[in-house]
Amino acid sequence: MSPLLLFGGAVAILAVVLLMIAVPPRLIRGVAVSFTVVAASFGLANIAPDSVRPPVAMAAIGVLVLALVRSRAVASGGVRFWAVASWWAYISLGVLLTGSYGTNRIVLYFGLATLAAYVASSLGRDELRMVYAAIAVLAAIQVGLAFVEILVLPVPIWGYSGGIRYNPFTNDAFARAQSTFGHPILFAVYVGIALIVAWSNPARWSQKWRLVNLTVATVGLGLSGTRSAVAAVAVGVLVHVALNRSLTSWLRSVVVVGAVVVVLLNIDIGIGTIVANLLDSGSWTHRLGALESVRALLGRPPLEAWFGNGFGSEAILYDRGLMQQTFLRAVDNMLVYALGTLGIVGVIALLGFWVVAFCFADRTIKAVLAMLFAMFFSFDLFTWMNAGVITSLMIALPRADRPAPGVVPNAGTALALRA
Repeated sequence: MSPLLLFGGAVAILAVVLLMIAVPPRLIRGVAVSFTVVAASFGLANIAPDSVRPPVAMAAIGVLVLALVRSRAVASGGVRFWAVASWWAYISLGVLLTGSYGTNRIVLYFGLATLAAYVASSLGRDELRMVYAAIAVLAAIQVGLAFVEILVLPVPIWGYSGGIRYNPFTNDAFARAQSTFGHPILFAVYVGIALIVAWSNPARWSQKWRLVNLTVATVGLGLSGTRSAVAAVAVGVLVHVALNRSLTSWLRSVVVVGAVVVVLLNIDIGIGTIVANLLDSGSWTHRLGALESVRALLGRPPLEAWFGNGFGSEAILYDRGLMQQTFLRAVDNMLVYALGTLGIVGVIALLGFWVVAFCFADRTIKAVLAMLFAMFFSFDLFTWMNAGVITSLMIALPRADRPAPGVVPNAGTALALRA
């Protein structure tokens, strides 16, 4: 690492510490969680250099710990936090027993994800609004970087993972954008989360601000060229609509969704061509290979079939011919990845964790969970550090449809919460 880069990193860390000290205690957890989202998106991509990723993870851990100390917050974490913590604890135990993953990552990845979820679970109402605003602003910054990447930079900021990928939404005229996430699918997942947050509007933004966020996130999805993410976001939005208890709001949402569908079907944006290309593409064949691997994975010796060889052991599966992917040594299916590396018990743990988190979440997070679960069938989400950290803290966020502890809403607030 160059001396200039070291000096810049030291100055940045000092600036963050000074900022955290200056932030009022009542807002410091929100600032810390927002910083973690930013840090994960910019510096925790798997393909980021080793000179970047560990220092960024340690800085995020330090900021979160400082926030807990200064806020003097003592939170139980809630059911969703304990679901997140149990998932990472189970994975960590397997890694310690099998040595399948670098032990330093237990702290820098699993530990950070758990700590971020804990701090996120203790946020107050104003802090929660701050985090949602940070998600939206960061999405706009990332979309701006995506344009720079496509139009100016010879290669993405962290380079390519698995080679260049062309955007099917532009007839392969441009590469798929990945911004600082290290992969187009991860970029799409993040802007997909931002789109669902804008759609569900848990922070009660004005309609103008909400429309801007929806537009930015939609553009980001297009730049990512990720067809599976578009379908997954649609699933998330439909889940959010279906869970609306207010008949008037439900009908209004159905009309909006229906109008969008009608417009898309009546203008020539090449939907049929995109679907046909998807079915004929190597991407589709590659993902079918993951499903075709299930029989062989279940046919392993009983101990291995039930418990796997530990998180991060997929290379062993490929070496033994148990995985049937055709193009890359990547599983690209989170459920199959869990089956292969963590065994049948691992799949049960993942599904149990997801169901518990879904049942205790508000409509916004339920929609996000639905979107992410749909992405499980096309991407091994938790193998990427940035995705795991952001997903963990999103799952643990307090419900936006309930008042903060000790606050009794007035009649107008109560009506707004039910809307």
